[in-house]
Amino acid sequence: MTQPWFKSRSYKHLDAAVSSSFADRVTDPQFVAQCDWSPLIRYEKITPRYKPLQHKTILKKRPIMIASHRDACILSKYAHDLTHLLEGYYQEHGLDDYVIAYRKLGRANYDFSSGALEFALAHSPCTVMCFDISGFFDNLDHSILKRNLKSIYGKRELPDDWYKVFRHITRFSYVEKSDLLDNTVFCARANDKSNSPIATIGEIKAAGIKIKRNANSYGIPQGTPISAVFSNLYMLEFDCSLRDVCVATGGLYQRYSDDILIICSPDAENSVRAQVHSSLAFLKLQLSLEKTEEAQFDLQSNSGFQYLGFEMSPSGAVIRASSISRQWRKMKRSIRRTREQGRAAIQSGTSSKVYTKKLWKRFSSVGSKNFSSYARRAAGVFKSHKMETQIRRLERAATSGIRALNGSGNVPKPHVSLEEQAGQ
Repeated sequence: MTQPWFKSRSYKHLDAAVSSSFADRVTDPQFVAQCDWSPLIRYEKITPRYKPLQHKTILKKRPIMIASHRDACILSKYAHDLTHLLEGYYQEHGLDDYVIAYRKLGRANYDFSSGALEFALAHSPCTVMCFDISGFFDNLDHSILKRNLKSIYGKRELPDDWYKVFRHITRFSYVEKSDLLDNTVFCARANDKSNSPIATIGEIKAAGIKIKRNANSYGIPQGTPISAVFSNLYMLEFDCSLRDVCVATGGLYQRYSDDILIICSPDAENSVRAQVHSSLAFLKLQLSLEKTEEAQFDLQSNSGFQYLGFEMSPSGAVIRASSISRQWRKMKRSIRRTREQGRAAIQSGTSSKVYTKKLWKRFSSVGSKNFSSYARRAAGVFKSHKMETQIRRLERAATSGIRALNGSGNVPKPHVSLEEQAGQ
């Protein structure tokens, strides 16, 4: 029987993909307690972010670390077990509606954002505070994480198998993906379509590639199967303290990973803010001041706030300008790439036309699981005509561009700039 937490992974790593039979072995605590761990593979995920106020695009870099197939299978099992315990804790302590990241709640970002807007409208005038924790995963203190892990399991000390998992995530080792790709042999293996590993540990050492280790007493990798649930585990005391202060003051508190939203009366603003700072200090975390936003939400004005990808004000909600702008860039880039590949195939005689099926699924209303369908569902929840206008403009441009691939071959330019499109 396939384990409910097992998932086959197709990426290339320092080992081959594992089957469900290996997942069965992972259910044995003694097997996990005696297993050896492979280094993670680290790379930087770079995402362009358009800043409307600065009229420029910046590159947001985020370090991601990928576990080997064997290790990912083990971590998935332990993440599954820990998630079950956390869910029980949330229900017992009334935290179900406060912690909304990395959980299967049957609701999407637009549901939580819509609820926040409804709360602000019902309690206007009010203060909206959006906080962001600086370097969240990089600064999680190991002693606090271990204390919470022992507490939720009701153990004075961690069992051997859990200790091995904890140590792998806190004292992790890793190799840089760029170092592997700089090696001709490893690069060829990384790019071939076989199931073979990129390299063995012996080959990595022989090639002079450094295996780095986290020597700090803080920080966990972002990207492993257990990283997200560990981050929620770490914030238990913070969630309880902010729940208490917001319940006492009649406010709203929600946390999406390291994004914190609080809506409260202006009279409670100072006390709630002080609680945020003191609770984070207790966890040895700090706020990112440049990402902290505060707004006075009043029905008499049109000032608003941003939350989970939406801009909300008393007049309604729209998708954030940066999100729309990013979709425009993705759409234009994908159409351009498809046109170039299609023309090359036609010229070589391997195709008679440019194939556009993937583009239709990705960027038009035809697709059932794309940004367009997500935005249309959001518009329905918010009852936002402005949001519908945003997505229709994007869909019309995508339709025009895709149809042109087997026509003139030229993708029409939007009548206005990306920045102007994003702001409408």
